[in-house]
Amino acid sequence: MAVQQPLSVPVRPWVPRWLAVTAAFVVMLPIIFINGAYTGCITEVSNTLGVLSEDISMAYYATTVGMAAAYPLVPKIRSVVTTKTILLVDLLMQVFLSFVCARTGQMEVVVICSFLIGFLKAFAMLEIILMIRPFFSPANVRSEFYAYFYPIVFSAGQISMYLTAELAYRYQWQYMYYFVILLLLIAILFILALFRYGQKKIVIPFREIDGRSMLLIAAALLMTLYAATYFKTLDGFASPQIAVAAFTAPVLLWLFLRRQTFRKNPYLHLELLNSAKALIGYTFMIFVMFLSATSSLVTPYLTSVLRVDSVHANSIYLWMLPGFACGAFVCFWWLRWQRWRFRYLIAWGLSCFALSLAIIYFGVSASGRYEMLFLPMALRGMGMMILFIAFGVYVVEELDPKLMIYNAFFLITCRSVLGPAFGSAFFNNLLYRTQLGNMNRLAEHLTLQDPLAAQQYASALQQAAAHGNGAAEAGQLAVNGLYSTLQVQSLLVSVKEIVGYVLFVAIVMAVVACFIPFHKTLKVAIVKTGEDMV
Repeated sequence: MAVQQPLSVPVRPWVPRWLAVTAAFVVMLPIIFINGAYTGCITEVSNTLGVLSEDISMAYYATTVGMAAAYPLVPKIRSVVTTKTILLVDLLMQVFLSFVCARTGQMEVVVICSFLIGFLKAFAMLEIILMIRPFFSPANVRSEFYAYFYPIVFSAGQISMYLTAELAYRYQWQYMYYFVILLLLIAILFILALFRYGQKKIVIPFREIDGRSMLLIAAALLMTLYAATYFKTLDGFASPQIAVAAFTAPVLLWLFLRRQTFRKNPYLHLELLNSAKALIGYTFMIFVMFLSATSSLVTPYLTSVLRVDSVHANSIYLWMLPGFACGAFVCFWWLRWQRWRFRYLIAWGLSCFALSLAIIYFGVSASGRYEMLFLPMALRGMGMMILFIAFGVYVVEELDPKLMIYNAFFLITCRSVLGPAFGSAFFNNLLYRTQLGNMNRLAEHLTLQDPLAAQQYASALQQAAAHGNGAAEAGQLAVNGLYSTLQVQSLLVSVKEIVGYVLFVAIVMAVVACFIPFHKTLKVAIVKTGEDMV
């Protein structure tokens, strides 16, 4: 039986254990909630500021880019600065940046602040992980820690979407920023009151910090995100901005890789990519987020067909929380007992996605119900949690401990940057083009010779005339009613068509996963935690 390790929360000597645990979680709460842009209020922000929804998505992704870019630098700063100093400076700066995001009307400023928020979040997140790790896993086992920590972090993301929509609906969209600022100020008070004072001579090792490499990779990722996010809105490569971004991103990436090859102390050690397990794990994580991006198909169905408001459209994702808990429970005991092969765990996670997509495929209809989506969301959450925990452990099984810190960069980049950005862009663009094609095909057969179309047109015409409209106006309103019906029908057909294809891919991948020899033996090595736990 493992002996419980003492908490690594740097509190004052008189602080009892229960209060130290409380302080750690109070500090963790705003850190897992904070973001530069909150996607739960995209409609409200777009209407208020007159900006595109893609602008808000770009700011949201910029936060994760900042976090990924900062992570290789975190150990260098931690070695010369105390935990209390890092947290105080970090949280105070995030208060300022969140206030700027809430008050500004320029999306360029929001994107820059979002990147800086993500950059600072990396430092605070690692401090929190090192504090609470003994509480969740006294034996210092990575899979056990993930089984507790991942559900909390991913649940916070879904809860923040709902809170943002609720606050925007009842008050204004800025209130989510004010709510997070309040949590940050409370966390700062806890740090000042309970964390011990420690003196350490602060000497920032600027010579060891490769700022140019950090800027190169950050710019490459941001250019990639720009091209993916605005591809549909700016008409693809017909836009000079998209063409420049698509050309610049690989050039910046080449400059970054070349710099890492010839530097004695590179910003990012690329030897990690020589590990086959790491490459397999990162690829699967991108694929998992690609499957999760099918939520961009569910949201139009909720808002355009079922006519639900933004609060209910975002609250549907709260049903992923039970799935997160179930997936974490499965992984905890599966990886502890190790009585079944690892590949069956992966197949289980992919099967959850397949079953979720199957329910959506057969349940999507004009007369569908909001409650029909509860079970698919729970299954999606379960599949995500199983696969993230499993591959989070798998990618570092045979990795040199010196390279583990760089695993966090690739983990965040694949799971939180490239996967969701490309997945959402792909499905949004595909839905738009598929819906346009289906609408043209449906419109070809919509004539007054069709009894249903003629009946609906006559009913709409009579209703418009009854409201005092002239013949021309009544006819136009009746045609607009038919056009709205065509839009809904083409959306339904498109969603069902795309989900059907993705369902087929998910089934194939689940079956293939059963035959992939992830491990040569039934038992696998127990992997300890490290400084790449984000």
